[in-house]
Amino acid sequence: MFNRNRSVMMCTAIFSVLTCAAYAQCGGSEVLPACASPYGYSLAEIARATAVYNTGIQAGSPLTPPPPDVPFQVLVGDATVRPDTIFYVPIYVVDDSGGAPAGFPTDINNQRADAACLEGVVFGLYGVTDLIVQVDGKTTVLNNGYIAGVRTPPLLDGTPAGTHYIVSAVFLTPLAPGKHTVGIGGIIGGAPVVFVSYNVTVR
Repeated sequence: MFNRNRSVMMCTAIFSVLTCAAYAQCGGSEVLPACASPYGYSLAEIARATAVYNTGIQAGSPLTPPPPDVPFQVLVGDATVRPDTIFYVPIYVVDDSGGAPAGFPTDINNQRADAACLEGVVFGLYGVTDLIVQVDGKTTVLNNGYIAGVRTPPLLDGTPAGTHYIVSAVFLTPLAPGKHTVGIGGIIGGAPVVFVSYNVTVR
């Protein structure tokens, strides 16, 4: 039976992989569309696969598991990778470890509510109106389509451990051989501000 949604997902995944290959040949890296599913992973699916690892890294937890077995470089620190490597880059996380923050959605599957919660947190804490990713000085402003909320195994960034995780994140196409900088941050007062930068070597 023809399944339109599945066919669209397959086409998007194929398009994304081909796009990644094209950018690797051209030497640049780009942010994939929020709806892209490279290698069959949506932003929600990769969020679920990486949530425990990501919160463990962020919290410096000794219980942090090894990097998840996914076909991407989960960029949470400096890295050395092959030229054909696609990146998954978490930008900002809100979860219910240690108790849910005000405005945390009752339904984690409600993407609009997830986005409203995360956007409210980053604006309230830092005055950030939009989150960004910056590759070698080129800034991409992210819309709320890049925000996904998922239910997870117990997280590692608070007590009691949360199981509801909201993240703004992107997939990046491969980088050309050489040294690169990937930064994450936000728009504050109309200007991009990088909070954290990672050094990436491609060889």
